[in-house]
Amino acid sequence: MEISYINGQFLPHEIIRISPDDRGFLFADGVYEVVKWYGGFFYDMESHVSRLKRSLRELKIGWTDPDRFPSIANELIRLNDLDASYALVYLQVTRGVARRTHYFPSPDVTPTVYAFAWGFTPETIPEEKGVKVMLKEDIRWSRCDIKSVALLANTLSFQEAYEKGMKECIFIRNGVITEGSHSNIFFVIDGTLCTHPESNFILSGVTRKNILRIAKEEGLKIKEQAVSENTLRSCQEAFITNTIAEITPVTDLGGIIIGDGIPGPLSLMLRRKFDERISALRG
Repeated sequence: MEISYINGQFLPHEIIRISPDDRGFLFADGVYEVVKWYGGFFYDMESHVSRLKRSLRELKIGWTDPDRFPSIANELIRLNDLDASYALVYLQVTRGVARRTHYFPSPDVTPTVYAFAWGFTPETIPEEKGVKVMLKEDIRWSRCDIKSVALLANTLSFQEAYEKGMKECIFIRNGVITEGSHSNIFFVIDGTLCTHPESNFILSGVTRKNILRIAKEEGLKIKEQAVSENTLRSCQEAFITNTIAEITPVTDLGGIIIGDGIPGPLSLMLRRKFDERISALRG
């Protein structure tokens, strides 16, 4: 029996009910986080909690207990017998239940907090062979830095990529590459690791942050600088990062073959170093 979390209670998933007047349902007025369980621990949970707090502040959602996220996540792992598995925990916080008005409820209502966990088997072929991704003009709003549940533009774009047999949709805004529909993207140009700087046009990915940290420790040249669409043919390597897949090399970017059409040496080195950090935590 699957157990999920709702507003302070751990309950059978199938009996959980959420009001049709919840602003998450009516307006996508909410935020979320996803953390990965490595069969014994979460990696960099602190950064996920920090980003959750920031998203809540930016949307002025008054959940007063985001520091409970780690304990909720650990309990969901335990209750669903996922201790020895790879798993993901999803947590969503909406503004709460109120009659539909465009202004926020006054006085404030209690936020709705919902979370669930599921096990999965990591894919290895994309990491080994690289993936094809598509390019598309960025149709999203201008607050991509908030991990909002308002993901319609992301899902429409990803669905288009999926239907074309591609693994991700990479966005272009004003002629430069920003990020993917559910990932950040890095490039290697003349031996320098390049990625879009943190701004309102990208989500500050937890894996992105950790890859930059590893790259600095390894002495790589780094530029947090937007990469122009016009320079893609000069890229030697590219890869995407997110919590679930970690690092996935890109070998075909909108029909442009990257490098030799196989995962490049810096991408593979960073992947190996990331794996070493995970292995070290396993003890």
